[in-house]
Amino acid sequence: MPENPKSAQNNLKHIPRPVRIVTSIALIAFLMGIGTWLLYQKITTNQQKETALTVPSQKAATPTPIQIQIPAIPANTPVSPLLFGTNMGLFDSNDQVLNSTVTRAALQQIHMRIIRMPVRASLSEATEMQAAQTIKSLGAAPLVILRGQLDKNVLADDIRIVKDMNTIFGQNTVYYEYGNEEDLQGVPVAQYTSSWNAVIPQLKRIALHANFIGPVNFQYDHTYLTTFLQTAQPRPDEISWHEYTCDDKWAQSVCISHIDHWTNHIADARATMIGTVGTELPIMITEWNYAPNATPNDGKNNNSAFMNTWTTHALQTLAANRIFASMQYSCTNTAIPLVSSNGALTIQGTMLQTQYQNIIIKGQLPAPPAVTKLIPTATAPTLSTTNGNQGFTFADGGTDGWSAHSSTLT
Repeated sequence: MPENPKSAQNNLKHIPRPVRIVTSIALIAFLMGIGTWLLYQKITTNQQKETALTVPSQKAATPTPIQIQIPAIPANTPVSPLLFGTNMGLFDSNDQVLNSTVTRAALQQIHMRIIRMPVRASLSEATEMQAAQTIKSLGAAPLVILRGQLDKNVLADDIRIVKDMNTIFGQNTVYYEYGNEEDLQGVPVAQYTSSWNAVIPQLKRIALHANFIGPVNFQYDHTYLTTFLQTAQPRPDEISWHEYTCDDKWAQSVCISHIDHWTNHIADARATMIGTVGTELPIMITEWNYAPNATPNDGKNNNSAFMNTWTTHALQTLAANRIFASMQYSCTNTAIPLVSSNGALTIQGTMLQTQYQNIIIKGQLPAPPAVTKLIPTATAPTLSTTNGNQGFTFADGGTDGWSAHSSTLT
């Protein structure tokens, strides 16, 4: 039976007043504690929701580029003699250098200190060996283009090449580039580097005295170089790329002015190396000239004033930047030779001879460029397809695809 309300009220009156006060205070404190806890839970939940909403935008934000300090080049830094180098055409066994004593004498007259030698699938081993022996007889350092990722038998082919070079050069340094312009032939940097990581360690074990070079891009490519340096194991001994300034149909002034871009490329490469591997590696420009698709009568090749100005400016720029080595393309059997078919020096050959005398013999050193800081930015070219061929390369003696990519020169 329920208690009578009035009886309950009467019972409360018999509770001492101090007890009722203490009980009331305790009840109020308890209720306030519950309220505070509920409020805290609500605030915490809202903060978690806000955090969850802002995380994606933080991840999507573009990080601020890091400014890289490039050490200034002292004005008295000597120029490497390997700046004065060239490429052999070596399209077949009829190569002019292999078969002409007059041509070989002319190359010695120019003071070619390093010669780059292709190893083509169409060449016999005997022709490759003859070419290497010729480089040795000229007193030049050899740079051999190894078969790259595009060769299905790359490891076996490159092991044979290295063993052949061991036989000829012994303990002398042999420079090896892994592949040639494979980026222009559609090989992504991850694929190129994976092949490098699989093949180069095995070649290092058998090479007597070798330096291995990559990534041999058809033009300077910041993104390709960065990724290669971050993932290449082992690290390259030198890095390389190619420099051409224009298409054969472009104005002379454009071809000359674009040489100045080389300084930017070299500075960016040095900043990239410092930012990725913590040091500067030697730079090799293993092909250079005004246009890879030049022709004998393109208005530049047959213009002595242009060839004089362009070649002098190119060599002075490479020397001012104090790169380790460079190789003109090419000494014979192409549109812009150093030695003509009758064994005489061409205008470009004469300019190389003159600049060697001025820079190396007389010590007339070009002032280094005033580039000490640089923020690297991605400058990867966009490749397109022309007649099914993704680019040009001199590896097969042709320039297919160059017109489609000449506009990407930076």
